Amino acid sequence: MSKISLSVRHYMSNRLATLHENQDIREVVTIFTERNLFGGAVVDNLGNLVGILSVTDCIDAALRAGYHSGWRGTVGERMSRDIRTVDAEDNILDVAKMFMDDHYRRYPVLDDNRVVGVVTRLDVLKALCKIRESGFAV
Repeated sequence: MSKISLSVRHYMSNRLATLHENQDIREVVTIFTERNLFGGAVVDNLGNLVGILSVTDCIDAALRAGYHSGWRGTVGERMSRDIRTVDAEDNILDVAKMFMDDHYRRYPVLDDNRVVGVVTRLDVLKALCKIRESGFAV
């Protein structure tokens, strides 16, 4: 049996936009659509996580733009401040249980209070398959 890591760090993705509260929502929509991203981490000037902006938040802005003749607003006005995160060294099996217990689709991954990536439900499923294939009992 080969040694397998259970650390989130080994399964997370680093495909995550870093955004700022004062960014225009239309600019972020362009970033998300051009890079095929589902969301971004909102950080302060020190790089600390202060919120999350999702594609759903942007869809809401787009719908409202139709009613109000144009895109308006900033990331800070649309982002979620209620953030659930995981640490890069957390156990991926614990994160799998977190996904089963709540409605989140992804968690920002922190290392020393800085965003280093994102882990999604699909990342966890891939990790579970890899762990199982290694002979580790899940």
